[in-house]
Amino acid sequence: MFETPLGYNAAYLAIVIAITAGIYAALERIVRSPWGRVLKAIREDEIAAIALGKTASHFRLQTFVIGSTVIGLAGALYVSFIGFVSPFDFLPILTFQIWTMLIVGGSGNNRGAILGAFLVWGLWNAVGALTSKLLPVELQTQGGAMQSLLVGLTLVLVLIYRPRGLIGERAAVSRHAEGA
Repeated sequence: MFETPLGYNAAYLAIVIAITAGIYAALERIVRSPWGRVLKAIREDEIAAIALGKTASHFRLQTFVIGSTVIGLAGALYVSFIGFVSPFDFLPILTFQIWTMLIVGGSGNNRGAILGAFLVWGLWNAVGALTSKLLPVELQTQGGAMQSLLVGLTLVLVLIYRPRGLIGERAAVSRHAEGA
């Protein structure tokens, strides 16, 4: 069906972008729904949310199921593209990268998560490419350390200068408080 690997990769990228856009739209709709507002209330003050009759454990379980579904879909896309998966594909540095992506972009909103993913992934790959092009072969083994160092430095700088991330969560004020 595809003449070249580039054609296959471009088609697969289009599929991934379409699925990502669909998931993003669905998650944005969920966040803005009454259910999403309950989740935010539980995050901000769990005792107050429970006092208002919300069962925090049920909402946490529902959130876990939704997150697991999204992650499962991501895993299916990953495996269908790569063709093989191994536990060695998911070392602790990957957890650090994903956590850093969320913190850099801004936790608490989907746009920040996407921005952080692109920035940290881009930095990681740019350092890897520059290391392989600019450093002599005997020093290229330190490239992985340089990648981790620069991603960690980026995380520290964002935490110092933009503690809420590059796109922090919008402050929400009740529409009823505007007249007060």
